[in-house]
Amino acid sequence: MLNMEEIYLGNQEQVNTVRQFLNKFDLSYEDDIDYTLVVYEKESIIATASKAKNILKCFAILPQYQGLGITNNLVKKIEDRMFQEGLYHFFIITPSYNKLIFTSIGYQEIITSSNIMILENGNININRFLHNIKNNNYIDDKEKTCIIMNANPFSLGHLYLIEKACKENEEVLVFVVSENKSSFPFNIRYRLVKEGTKHLQNVKILETGPYLVSNLTFPTYFLKNKNDVVNIQTKMDCEIFTKYYQPIFNIKRRYIGTEPYCEVTKAYNTMMKEILPQKGVEVIEIERVKVNDEIVSASKIRHLLRSNNYELLKKLVPLTTYNYLVSQEAKDVINQLIHTQGRH
Repeated sequence: MLNMEEIYLGNQEQVNTVRQFLNKFDLSYEDDIDYTLVVYEKESIIATASKAKNILKCFAILPQYQGLGITNNLVKKIEDRMFQEGLYHFFIITPSYNKLIFTSIGYQEIITSSNIMILENGNININRFLHNIKNNNYIDDKEKTCIIMNANPFSLGHLYLIEKACKENEEVLVFVVSENKSSFPFNIRYRLVKEGTKHLQNVKILETGPYLVSNLTFPTYFLKNKNDVVNIQTKMDCEIFTKYYQPIFNIKRRYIGTEPYCEVTKAYNTMMKEILPQKGVEVIEIERVKVNDEIVSASKIRHLLRSNNYELLKKLVPLTTYNYLVSQEAKDVINQLIHTQGRH
């Protein structure tokens, strides 16, 4: 008799039991998991699956129990949970050999890269999402240049890169990373980029959506060699960009800033310079702007916020960003920033 149960994530003994079960499949139980199901036969785990927000992950079923519909039941139960949480767009990250298991229950492949597959299901898909952005922002089919930035927060360095792209190109699209894993929430980052570029006539500020620079392209739980993580992440992100964003928006050039500090961003830049030109996208790397012989970076600005050095900070950000940072509205965000390290 098989029995499916939700485990209590606050019970470390239960979590460790799932962790040990996943280890048999060379899978890791990740810290961002917020819901886990296990299937028992008597008192032994024979299958498990989890989710982190709207990403289904950590599926494992003992071989002798595969083909019995257990995956369908796990997926349906997790989707029901997501419906309860108001989530209607689902993703699965899985080794590519599992393709048929999930496409047979309605999931559509987004991309396969390095033997890792991302699939989605629900009330939207990547093509519809990007075409909606294109239509809602009245973007035509002429050749475009793009920049993708986190802007955490929007600095004079970001502004310099956008202004340079605008001077050298007819139309520039700036995609702001949508995922809320930064010190400053997406709606604030997006707004500050938009307010800081109002003087530029040939730029449009857009959102990346959940597909670029997101948890989707940072799958780690089934990677045996953790040293491969950065390369696989950046390769997958670049391939999603060239498969979908590039053709839909007719992007021919992509501007990036040099990266002296963050190893992940540096690796991402290297990967872009390898992959994008092969797909017809020229990568233009611009030297970071300096103030007082020091490179302007969002991480430096966050450091200044933590140390309450608004005098120097004012020299590194547009007036629109500064006005927000000294406003009452920003107080909660800055207080949270002071007590956490945040993401670059």
